[in-house]
Amino acid sequence: MGTDTHTSTNGSNAPAAFGQGMLMGGADAVPGVSGGTIALILGIYERFIGALATILALPKHARNADGRRKLRSAFALLVPLGVGMFTSYLLVTKLLVGGQDDTGALMKAQSTAPLCYGFFFGLVLFSIREPWRRLRKRTAGLYGFAACGFSASFLFAGLPYAQGEVATWMLLYGGAGAISVMLLPGVSGSLLLVMLGQYTAVVEALHDRDIPRFGVFLCGIGLGLALFVPLLRGLMRAAHDRTMAVLTGLMAGSLRALWPWKHNFDPKVGPLSNAAPDTLIPWVLVAVAVGVAVVLVLSRLEKRPSVAP
Repeated sequence: MGTDTHTSTNGSNAPAAFGQGMLMGGADAVPGVSGGTIALILGIYERFIGALATILALPKHARNADGRRKLRSAFALLVPLGVGMFTSYLLVTKLLVGGQDDTGALMKAQSTAPLCYGFFFGLVLFSIREPWRRLRKRTAGLYGFAACGFSASFLFAGLPYAQGEVATWMLLYGGAGAISVMLLPGVSGSLLLVMLGQYTAVVEALHDRDIPRFGVFLCGIGLGLALFVPLLRGLMRAAHDRTMAVLTGLMAGSLRALWPWKHNFDPKVGPLSNAAPDTLIPWVLVAVAVGVAVVLVLSRLEKRPSVAP
């Protein structure tokens, strides 16, 4: 577990890392989908968390040659990955949420919204196996940890949503919470922002180039990374299989938030509550199948994950 990231692993070169960042950022833009889920599918999850932990320990690593080598490897992954994530988040939020006069795909409950959620439902459903197959030794007790993760995620998806105007200072804890849960497969940072009533505020600040307001959100992200990454990294090292079992449950429970048929898909007006199936059933099922197919393709392209730094 203590070895450095291998340069031959999946996502080691800048174009590949940028592409993986695009996929992760696109997922993070959708309430109910986690970029951590995509990282697991791509086989870079542990490496991604390890690289973040390395950067956060920069003063320690900068003191010696081995540490500087680890820093170079971490930056080589995280810089193009981060650029890809930001680029994709910018594009996907514009496409899915839209503006006042140009409603995005997730806002069109009678047409494209069920198809979008159907696609992500299939993607996450077939991805549940990803953390589970990374268990080193399967024991009966791990099913209990998976059940705990499922319960937490399922209940999280049903929490009440905040309403009203969002003060700028509130975006600090929104950013910290969003990045923390985003790093967990199956727990959506965007969904947390929806519940806090901050999702639209963050998206509008980004697209309106409201630098001070969006800057507070970015400071919150930095705070969340500093507090949560060392904790998560420690759990993955000290209790790898139990952590992966919990992540499996988190992904399974998140399917509640991705159910394709809802009364409302607009995070501006309240919970994305469930509704009875409508005439789009055949097309939604096709979208689910496409999501499954994407996981299969990505899994085929994935190289076996290396030991994280």
